[in-house]
Amino acid sequence: MFAAKYLTQAGAKMIATSDSKGCVYNKNGLDFETLEKIKEKGGSVIDYKPGTILPNKDIIKVDVDILIPAAVPNLIIASDVNNINAKLIVEGSNIPMTIDVEELLHRKDILVIPDFVANAGGVISSYVEYTGGTPKEMFKMVEQKIRANVTNILRESSSQKSPRDVAMDIAKKRVRAKCKTCRI
Repeated sequence: MFAAKYLTQAGAKMIATSDSKGCVYNKNGLDFETLEKIKEKGGSVIDYKPGTILPNKDIIKVDVDILIPAAVPNLIIASDVNNINAKLIVEGSNIPMTIDVEELLHRKDILVIPDFVANAGGVISSYVEYTGGTPKEMFKMVEQKIRANVTNILRESSSQKSPRDVAMDIAKKRVRAKCKTCRI
């Protein structure tokens, strides 16, 4: 919900979204505020008009620049790889695919931002809340940290080294630097 809200406010065109009841697709775009009102009233995205209604899993087949699988683990499996038409996948849910599926997508030149990087905002915001920070401070810190980490990961990624591999290397280095006696 938050990704859709902030991306559309920034000028992105949302052409598909899904929930437990199905997927709505409209190549001309979906209005976030209308979808939000439908959901607030207890409705489903399939109640949105105009749009083509698809099975909810079919969201991964839509031809998009950015795909954000959210809320559903193991949404993308190996047999789906050839049906993915996104240029970038930002893993909004925990484990939306296995590491092996990520590797298959990497070989297909589809950029995947791993879940533990994309989802770090929740941990960061909890920290800011714990330390008494304001919502404004929380959003600022989340934006700064996620942007810096993703930029670093993308800079170091290559055809041989996936974003997940790079992110894991960075995470291990950071933990080693903080914990001299840890075995990683």
